[in-house]
This record gives sequence, structure tokens and C-alpha cells, in this order.
Amino acid sequence: MSTGHARTVTSTSAGTVFELTSAQLGIWNAQRLEPESPYYVVGDVVQIRGPEPVDVARLAEAMVGTVGDAESLRLRVVETPDGPRQWVCADPVSVPPVVDVSGDADPVAAAEALVRRERFATAEACRAMVDRPLYSQTIIRLSECEVWYTQLGHHLVFDGYSAAMLARRTAARYTAAVRDEPLPPSSFSTFAEFVRADREYLASDRAERDRAYWVDRLTPLPEIGEWTSGRAEPPTATVSARTVLPPEEVAALRAFSDEVKVTWGDALLASYAAFLHRVLGHTDVVFALPLMCRTSAAELRTPGMAVNVLPLRVDVHSGDRVDVLAHRVAEAMREMRAHQRYRGENLTRDLAVPGAGALLHGRGVNLKAFDLTLDFAGATGVMRNVAGGPPEDMGLSVLPTRDGGLLLGFEVDAATHDQESVDERLAAMRRLLTDLCAPARPAVGQVELLAPQRRRSLLDAWTPAR
Repeated sequence: MSTGHARTVTSTSAGTVFELTSAQLGIWNAQRLEPESPYYVVGDVVQIRGPEPVDVARLAEAMVGTVGDAESLRLRVVETPDGPRQWVCADPVSVPPVVDVSGDADPVAAAEALVRRERFATAEACRAMVDRPLYSQTIIRLSECEVWYTQLGHHLVFDGYSAAMLARRTAARYTAAVRDEPLPPSSFSTFAEFVRADREYLASDRAERDRAYWVDRLTPLPEIGEWTSGRAEPPTATVSARTVLPPEEVAALRAFSDEVKVTWGDALLASYAAFLHRVLGHTDVVFALPLMCRTSAAELRTPGMAVNVLPLRVDVHSGDRVDVLAHRVAEAMREMRAHQRYRGENLTRDLAVPGAGALLHGRGVNLKAFDLTLDFAGATGVMRNVAGGPPEDMGLSVLPTRDGGLLLGFEVDAATHDQESVDERLAAMRRLLTDLCAPARPAVGQVELLAPQRRRSLLDAWTPAR
């Protein structure tokens, strides 16, 4: 096992030069394997709306100040004979451009289209990774009282946890400026501390214990089966399906979870495991989960790339009820969190079994349970993810809505899936989630996945004509 170095590499006129952290190296290698892929850019749009006009100039100042606070957003990467290296650029932070779409017939549609263009423009600008800025931001004015801004960048420099930290800091800066109040000091640690925490872990006995746990947990290798398209090239277009679980249904899910003494996240993951069991026919179910992977104070305080993706493995049988399955999931999650610093991208090397890398692709849940609502001097800011990584055939996203609901979604490769099939898949997942947690508590195999009308049409198509 490589333990890395518990030191920075050198110092130059540009500043202190660091090796990539273990999390960054995984992203670096993934982008190098797919140099044309635009899906290693991540980020969000923050939608600000309130009763009073939004001060665009002060918002821009707040955004510039936040980039100044967060050293990872100013990283530059260079290739060397010893591998990629990085440093914090000391150049002045550029003021974000302001695009006014208030005069468009449909400002919201115009803003959405602009966000999509910004996402792919940022991906195109960043995918080479070397000798260039890796973060971008744009302000979009829809009206005097509604303004959006983007925070987009290569996954090398930040992740979803960081995005929430950045949005909260921008909101705090804006609020202090508008109200003429003292600016709260930044709680962000330096990037050097962030790197040091990673190197200390790699040099510790804990790293070897975590590796041994995952090798044991995944031996023998579970059956992966065939589901993904197997396309070598990244998708050029995607098909998305979305559905909202309204607040009353989320309240019912929480009540069920409280009754059986698990979290609502455990119940949702159990329902997803049941979904995979039903559509794939596996009893040894495995799917990928992003984990925060921040266990030190420095990592919890510092924007940067730390998120890890690891496989959750759980037995699912048709006769299981979801309360039993949820406890099985909760126990597996406890073990995962205890060993979450092992990098998932090392599975292929450490398991030394063909196909191990597929454990992290095709199936998974990206559950973002943190509060995405922010205060911008009395205006409400809502953070919405618009770039979350490569699309997966069975990858379920779960995001809170501003009214207490949950937004469920699939985003898949348009070359291998059509809209109807993705809509049906999401409808089946939602039906399982709703029915399994209902008071009747049916077994996993007892829930009807197809809507009655769809079931009748299929039966009619399969019935021979007389």
C-alpha cells in the first residue's frame, strides 16, 4: 500500500506546492481516462428571491470574497515528472459576469438555458485540468427581486459538502454588506491543513485497517450482472425523469422510520435496495453511495474535494418487509461510515479481481439531506444542484425541496434509454418507496411495480390474437 508523504513537496515563487490528495488523485485519473468527458464538473445554482431588490453589486463582491476565503477554488495544477502538483494562485479573483435576462419573454427558461450552457462551457474550459482556473461563477438577473448565481468547477477542487459551505459563506458576506454589519470571520481552514489531514491518514495504521475491511467485505465479489450500456465514450446527451415526494408523504416516511427506529435515509435506501432486487433479480444487492469522508476538524472546515464513493452490500429477499431490510441497511451503513476513508477507486487494485471497478458504476443513490435554504439579508436563497457527475443507468438522486418534500430523479444516457423507460423506472421506485412504508407493510415481492393501465397494455400485447 502506498502511504504517500506527510509533507508538502516544495515551495516556489508561486507559493507552496502540494501533491494531490488521495481524493483528488482519483478524480485526476478518472478525467485522464475520459479526457473528453464533461461530467467531472460539479456545482450548483443558488436562486435568490425576496420582497426587496437584490443588490447585484454586493452579491458580486460577496462571491469574490468567498473565493478569496476558499483556497481550493484558486488552485492551479501542473504536470511534473513526479506526477501532478498544485498550488494556491495568488492572482486577484475575477468579478463574476452579470447576465440580465429580465427582458426575455420567459426569464426562468432563459436562466435555465444559460445555466446549462455555463455548465458545459465550464466543463470544456476545465477538462484539461492543467494551467488554468478550475472554478467559475456567473450572476443571472431575472428581475429586480430574483437573481441566480452559479458556482461551478472541476471536481478536483470542490464537492457537494464544499458547495454548501461556499453558499453559506456567500450569504453571510452579502448579508453583512447589505445590513452594514461586521463580517463574521471565515471558519475555513487553509488548504495546507486539508492536505496534511489526508497525508496523516494515509501514513496511519487506520488506512491499512480500512483497506483490510473492504477487501474482506467484498470477497467473494458479488454478482454485478449486465445492466449498463457498456459504451466506452461519455454520453453526449441525457434523458431525465423527476418526481416530487410531497411533504405529507415525507412526513409519513419519517413517521414510519421513527416507529421502526431507523433514519428516514435508511428506509429510503432499503426501498432502493428492494427496487434493485425486483428489477435485477439479485438477492446479493450492491450499489454505490457517496460518503462525506471528512473525519478531522480541518476537513470539516475546509472546502475541497473529499467525497468518496463506496459500495453498500446488503441481502434482499422477496419475503422481506422494509422494516427488517432497513435495519439491515442501517447496520451496513454504520460499518461503511467507520471505514469510509478507504478510496473506492482503489477497489480494482486491492481486490485484484476482474470487474471490481463496476461496483461503483451503474447503480447508486446520491442523497443530499442537508438544508439548501439560505438567508441573503432577508431574501431566500435556494441551492439547486445542476452538475453532479456522470449519469448512471440506475443512479437515483434525492434532494430536499424548499417546502419539505423530496425530489427523486434519474439521469441516464440518451443513446441507450428513452424517456418512457426512464419515467417507468422512476414510477416503479416511487411506488416501492410509498407502498413498502405504508401501514400494511407488504413484503418486497408483493408490491406491484407497474401502473394498472401499463400492466393491462402489456398483457394485451402478450395475449395471442384469436
